[in-house]
Amino acid sequence: MQEAKDYMPTPGSSFVPQDNVALENELYTQVFSLDKYGKVLGYRRGMTKSWLFSIHLFNPCSISSINALLEEAKSRFRAEAAEREAHLISVEERFMKLTKIREAKFMDMMDAREKKYKALLNKFEFHTRGLDDEAFSSDDDE
Repeated sequence: MQEAKDYMPTPGSSFVPQDNVALENELYTQVFSLDKYGKVLGYRRGMTKSWLFSIHLFNPCSISSINALLEEAKSRFRAEAAEREAHLISVEERFMKLTKIREAKFMDMMDAREKKYKALLNKFEFHTRGLDDEAFSSDDDE
């Protein structure tokens, strides 16, 4: 590849816009090989000359607008994160409340079963005592 300084006009020479186009075409030919369309030497596939030459340096105005957009995006992200956090806290509180209600209902159900079980045991013991008393008293007293 020839160096770019070889293509630059000298102060004494006449330089016309057509020379600039020829120079640009020569550079395109050297950078973009003709047999590999869409591939820039030293770059990834898909790099095109229009994309490569459309890259501009940022001026201070665009940097400040980009910074403003970045700050706006950060503040939106923080607001959304805070909103999600608040929603998560409310869901956790509701879950804990429902868990306590479920535990209370379960304990009430267990207490009711325990009372029912004790009542059945007392009834069974009462009937078995009555049978035992009859069995001992009728045979032994005579």
